[in-house]
Amino acid sequence: MTEITKITKLKIHNRSGKLYLHFSLNGKQQRKSLNMEDTKENRRIVDIVTIPNMMKRVYSGEFDKSSKIPTLDTYQVVSFENHKNNRKETTTKDYMGMYKKHIQPYFGTRKIDTIKVSEVNSWKNKLYDELGLSSKRVNEIKKVFGTIIQDAIEDEIIDRNVVRKSKSLPKHTTKEKDPFSLEEVQSILNNCEGQTKNIFSVLFFTGMRTGEMIGLKWSDIDFKNKTIMIQRTIGRGIEGRPKTQSSIRTIPILNALIEPLRNQFKITGDKNSYVFLNKLNTHYFDSSKIRDRVWVNTLATAKVKYRTIYNTRHTFVSLNLSSGKNLLWVSQIIGHKNSNITLEHYSKYVPVVDNQDTIFDNMS
Repeated sequence: MTEITKITKLKIHNRSGKLYLHFSLNGKQQRKSLNMEDTKENRRIVDIVTIPNMMKRVYSGEFDKSSKIPTLDTYQVVSFENHKNNRKETTTKDYMGMYKKHIQPYFGTRKIDTIKVSEVNSWKNKLYDELGLSSKRVNEIKKVFGTIIQDAIEDEIIDRNVVRKSKSLPKHTTKEKDPFSLEEVQSILNNCEGQTKNIFSVLFFTGMRTGEMIGLKWSDIDFKNKTIMIQRTIGRGIEGRPKTQSSIRTIPILNALIEPLRNQFKITGDKNSYVFLNKLNTHYFDSSKIRDRVWVNTLATAKVKYRTIYNTRHTFVSLNLSSGKNLLWVSQIIGHKNSNITLEHYSKYVPVVDNQDTIFDNMS
């Protein structure tokens, strides 16, 4: 027996100056963007052309087929294909990297019409607060996300852009650095053991990003020459290239790090894979697994005020600069493009020379 199609009268509505059709199909509310300005002439066209064609599509079953909503993973392929000739190849690769690393893990399997503004807000704040991304970077990622959703609107799959409804972070938001003191670092390391202690030692004594630490392999470590090659990062379970070209670097193994690395080699060295392995003998999914399972508890045990695990990086920079280490040396180790970037963010830790004498004092 053929199922009877039940549809209510199609009504024309105005939304932000654009025309929409509202109706109910088999008990489910439908709202269809017509991509037309709300004018008297356009309303006449909708009445005598658009609505009859829409009814024909509904009863033929064509509308039902075209109204199936894809997941974000499915539709992003269409979106990237749409823009491939309008973007530089490097830009496309960068945007795809943003999608795979920061958007797909959260929303990839979701149908694009089910994503809510509140969820976008939560995701955006997580990138900023927990992963330590700058407001500029978060806004760039959000822009990529918003473009995919906008393309779906242009294809008349959905009719509103929830990503663009979520406000961007202030462009010049600067988070106050809150590094650990040398005494706090010692207390943290004294209150953990095994692989946990080795993980924290690597972070404190190299200034690595957490994703770079998770992506370390034993093949990257040269005990003879006391160097570590940083050439990959892992975030949300996905292995990729480091954040920037300057992030691909070789850094020294400081004396304080030799013992922790040798201790770690006794734990995972025979696996000939990643330096730090979880209980499944594979790399950690991301820093949240380390944060939730050991970082929070270790700080509590050490009676040290909580800061995010990313503050280990700030600690490396601030302690070395404040002790008089060369700015360029520090900048190269942490993978900044140039020392000006390091100075911009950490100038307060560079000692001020008290001697006020100048070369002009010897002039007669």
